[in-house]
Amino acid sequence: MEINRKELRQTARKQLKGNWLWVIGLLIIPGIVNLFLEYITNYVWTGSFNTYNLSLVSWWQGLGWSIFTIITGLIATMIAWGVQYATLAFRDTGEKPNIFKAIFSSFTNGYFSKTFLTSLLTTLFTFFWGLLLIVPGIIKSFSYAMAPYIMKDMIDSKHEMTATETISESRKIMKGNKTTLFIIWLTFNIWYFIITLIGIVIAFLYLKPFNKPLADLIFQALIAYLIAIILIAIINFLLSLYLQPYYRQTVANFYRSLAGDKYLKKEIIK
Repeated sequence: MEINRKELRQTARKQLKGNWLWVIGLLIIPGIVNLFLEYITNYVWTGSFNTYNLSLVSWWQGLGWSIFTIITGLIATMIAWGVQYATLAFRDTGEKPNIFKAIFSSFTNGYFSKTFLTSLLTTLFTFFWGLLLIVPGIIKSFSYAMAPYIMKDMIDSKHEMTATETISESRKIMKGNKTTLFIIWLTFNIWYFIITLIGIVIAFLYLKPFNKPLADLIFQALIAYLIAIILIAIINFLLSLYLQPYYRQTVANFYRSLAGDKYLKKEIIK
């Protein structure tokens, strides 16, 4: 099946029109929650909001920090799946629940156990493939990318499907479509690279190395690149408020174009 990427983006823009505040909330609130969990974990086990003191704490504190970091990572993954559930529901029905209800949707309504196990296995499979080589890990991440959407459809239609079956179904529908999804991903994320590159070039051009002592040149370079890094971070953050919701909505449309209502039917055609 041929996917029209331009049409997917156009449809996403129409769907997002007048709904930007809600979708930006789906981006910002999970980030704040994840940051809060990270800071709390660091403070409880190291006495600091960062990990600078980690090498100074006892072994059991280090172990506790590691365990809680894994737990908060799993919570972050569950929240990310909840956002994808909410995005697909919005795409299909126009429904816009409360932001917190949306991002924690994977923890409620019979979603928790299946989401937890499927997201855990997806993360582990991608991680182990990534250990072999970076490229296979990236390829597998695209193979498994439709698993959250399939799982939501399966739960909503009261079908019983195991975590491994969900992942296998994602692999099946992504066969021959991974390149398309990669191009969609690149279309949105290349802008961060472009902004970063422009910032570095401007900082480089700002330097005036002629007739200056080395110490002054080094100081000038540090100041220039520090300003560049801050400006790049601010611009990329502001850019993400537009690009990330737009990308998520496009991917939801991509999934529905691939799967249709296959996983919502009473009888699933293998």
